[in-house]
Amino acid sequence: MKNLINLSGGDHLNLRVQDKILISESIKNGKTRQTQKEFASAGEAQKACAKKEWESLKKGYVLQNANAKAGEASLHVYIGGGYTGALAFASFEGENFVYKCGGYKEGGALDDFLIRLDASGAVKQQIVLPKPLAWHAQRAGEILLLDLDHFIFKFDLKTGEFADLSKELNFKRNREFTSRVCAAGTAGETAAFAMFGQIFILRDGEISLLTQYKAEMKSSTPIFCIALSADGSRLALCCKQNEIQILSALDGSCGKILSEIKGGSGILDKICFLPDGSLLGKERHSDKLICLDADGSRLGPAWLQGECAQASDFCLSEDGSRLAIISYGKAHIVDLKSANLTLSFELEHVVKRCEAKFENSNGSKNLAVRTDYGCFSLYCV
Repeated sequence: MKNLINLSGGDHLNLRVQDKILISESIKNGKTRQTQKEFASAGEAQKACAKKEWESLKKGYVLQNANAKAGEASLHVYIGGGYTGALAFASFEGENFVYKCGGYKEGGALDDFLIRLDASGAVKQQIVLPKPLAWHAQRAGEILLLDLDHFIFKFDLKTGEFADLSKELNFKRNREFTSRVCAAGTAGETAAFAMFGQIFILRDGEISLLTQYKAEMKSSTPIFCIALSADGSRLALCCKQNEIQILSALDGSCGKILSEIKGGSGILDKICFLPDGSLLGKERHSDKLICLDADGSRLGPAWLQGECAQASDFCLSEDGSRLAIISYGKAHIVDLKSANLTLSFELEHVVKRCEAKFENSNGSKNLAVRTDYGCFSLYCV
């Protein structure tokens, strides 16, 4: 059963498939109307149900399922299309801030937005972004760090004010046109951001320089990714092929190289610390996942096989206990304490890629997903 509601008008639409029959029940102004349509097969009926659901979402309906079981969507909201790769979002105190690609205005200017959704999926606010193209978004306390077209902006979640950190920090720009934002897990007040060849740490509202870097170019594309450990004490930096540096992110030793891993890692476009101290990375061209220990030796955890051996994206829960591996249109949830794959399910409304994060406001019981088809969803995990 698919239960959709138009939050502005209160109209309801319930969809269900019974054998080869699609049953649609609409409730408008207190009146109920039911229609049935039979298809050649149960599969065709399911496709028609999905199509009608999507058409309804685009008309302003929201799918709500308070009784969602593991692997089922508890929420679908139509946001609108985004550029491939620019699917940023972040959650804060039960609300979700989701990037929306806008449109060109007269004169060629482009307006993009940050859509503020409450827990029901209602749009509470549409915030105009100071620059288009939101590549990354991460929360650190009451601050949202946004990578907007390779410039890092700070958005105060309480006041709604933006600050361009490239101007606020007053540093010289160079030709290093890479950027990234990442956040710590359990140390939720700590984040790191990079732009113009410099990496900064934001901790308890204060910003400090961590290090400088120069990204190696491969096939006209720079190699660059960073990640913070769960406690915010270490930062992993990959800006060269087959090389990962582990740097201290603590005051007093900020930027000090703690260790280096050379050889065997290839070209990575995403990296993270796992709770046992090992590193998980995604190879750029193959999307193959690799797991490395502190010496750079490849590890083979039990879950890193089959469909979990490759990914278009991955993310850790805030407490580091669970890992979500996104294989294009499918999600796999791994319990890192037991090293077991606990759940696999299909993601809906995905064309080629999506961005996923454990929603931190609900004890990481939801996996939030923003798709390139224009949908924002919560899945019960």
